[in-house]
Amino acid sequence: MTRDGGAAAIRRALPICALAVGLLLSCRREPEPPARAVAAPRRVVTLAPNLTEIVFALGAGDRLVGVSEYSDYPEAARNIARVGGLEVDPEKVAALHPDLVLAIAEGNAQGTVRALEAAGLPVTVTPSGSLDSVLESIRIVADRLGRPEEGQRLARELSRRRDAVRAEVAGRRRRPRVLLLVWPDPPQAAGGQTFLNDVLTEAGAENLVADRRGWPVLSREYVATAPVELLVMPESAEARSAWESAFSGGALSTGLISRARRVRLDEAALTRPGPRVFDMLERLAEATR
Repeated sequence: MTRDGGAAAIRRALPICALAVGLLLSCRREPEPPARAVAAPRRVVTLAPNLTEIVFALGAGDRLVGVSEYSDYPEAARNIARVGGLEVDPEKVAALHPDLVLAIAEGNAQGTVRALEAAGLPVTVTPSGSLDSVLESIRIVADRLGRPEEGQRLARELSRRRDAVRAEVAGRRRRPRVLLLVWPDPPQAAGGQTFLNDVLTEAGAENLVADRRGWPVLSREYVATAPVELLVMPESAEARSAWESAFSGGALSTGLISRARRVRLDEAALTRPGPRVFDMLERLAEATR
């Protein structure tokens, strides 16, 4: 029966029900049963380290059954099954039978996300391009985990800390000129329209390559002559020797950049759009005074 035909049949039946007083109760519409609550996911896979950190920060780390290769914080994340690094293996993800997969819009190959969705797995994609996106991702993940209050509470606290940095930075007379190198040799910097450019700007810095979109590789001539006052160095055990080599005789050994003030920050905390980046924001704000 078509929708219009069904409606006409109902309209014709109404007078009959009105006349059949003895059958009134049977014609009365029963109240709708209460909506069944959607069960919170219990088997969660994260396809990026920042999402792993967010899940733990929301108190739901025990639900993780799979994480991306570089998920190493907190320590408990190291013991969870890996599903791949930059290239996620959809088969590994599916084999874990997750009832929620978390991905980021920028880092995960769209083909992987589409493959997981085609397999019937529920995938939630979160933003990651700014500090605002970090806060929004926290709220989104919290809602999907059935922990909205925890998400709102965490986002409010991080927003409060950012507002304090903004207020302090707003009172300064000038912004120091800064380069943030994601790799020392060849020097590769965080340029405009990136998450790290947003962090630098909010911390009170003037990013010297903000006019270059993405992650520009800089020439030796540029880094030797650019008016760098502060060099931000994301440090990790894997990159330590590369930094030492760059300063001892490589691309950072001569010119203005060799004499710039240096601030060393934990690479994972700085470069991952997760809760710890607000620690780095505060550190950078102190360094740019």
